[in-house]
Amino acid sequence: MRRALLVVLLVALPAAGSPTVPAERPTEPATIDSCTTLSEPGTYALTADIRNAAAGQCIRIRASDVTLNGRGHLVDGRGAFGTAGVTVGTWARSVSNVTIRNLTVAEWDDAVRLTEADRGRLDDVTATESRVGVRLYSASENRLADVRAADNAVHGVSLVDDSDRNRGENLSAVGNALFGVHLGADSSGNRIRNVTARSNEYGVVAVGADENRVVGGSATGNRIAGVWLSAADANLVADLRLRNRFYGVFLADDAANNTLRGNRARDNAVGFRLRNSDGNHLRGNLATGNRDGLLFIESDRNSVVENRVTGNRRGVSLLASSDNRFRANVVRDNRRNFVTARGSENNSVPA
Repeated sequence: MRRALLVVLLVALPAAGSPTVPAERPTEPATIDSCTTLSEPGTYALTADIRNAAAGQCIRIRASDVTLNGRGHLVDGRGAFGTAGVTVGTWARSVSNVTIRNLTVAEWDDAVRLTEADRGRLDDVTATESRVGVRLYSASENRLADVRAADNAVHGVSLVDDSDRNRGENLSAVGNALFGVHLGADSSGNRIRNVTARSNEYGVVAVGADENRVVGGSATGNRIAGVWLSAADANLVADLRLRNRFYGVFLADDAANNTLRGNRARDNAVGFRLRNSDGNHLRGNLATGNRDGLLFIESDRNSVVENRVTGNRRGVSLLASSDNRFRANVVRDNRRNFVTARGSENNSVPA
């Protein structure tokens, strides 16, 4: 027994002089409480509100692999032209893998601006009372989750200059003076899921932007249109609730080969309006309670399949529009189901 106990003690006790390895502790973030430049990779945390900042750019992120945790604090400016609350990257210095979370940014020209910044993330960010809430310039493959852009003087969220393949989820754009969510200037391949675009001039807009997808959510209470596609090709707009002053969805200016699928347009002046837009696809949409359910003006060769158009003043109106194909739609209980005028011809609708 004594020999066995001695062996156990020898095994259990470390050899004399051997170092003891301490347990690893998580690295604490570096703290900031004022406008600054972050030029090294790492994790940073804001420890206090920054209010009434006079800086041209307040928090400037100029390195890749940075995480900024706002901890619920505010970065507040003075609304001066050309200023920005948080900037990531520059035209001269691209960055990647930058995360900004749990932060409110208010009263700047651009509240949050990403320039040549790829594969990053905005998570739980509020951008408000600025000219533009969140702007991406040539910034691709970023993820925007739970971003709120409200009460900005021009746009809520704006992706321009070849900002491609970004992902937006649970975006809220409310009360912005012009566009809620703006895709423009050759930005393509972006995916937006579960958007709330309310009380803007236009809710969701693609101008000169192709192959984007907006799926799920609502565009309601906007002063002109819930969704506007202009000179935009091969975009998908699907599963949106649409109730606006004038148009649920408005296609114009040679918008072509776009797909409108499963949207519900109620109580707009016009549910779906196409003007000078050819070769688009409307499938499985609902238009009810509108003045015009579907209104085509100078728009040809569109495909209209399995839509339900009921309870409108005019169900389907074709003005100077030809060669449109209608199949398996329910068009009934409108004051007038079909109106064909201004030289429209060769449309496959009941006489």
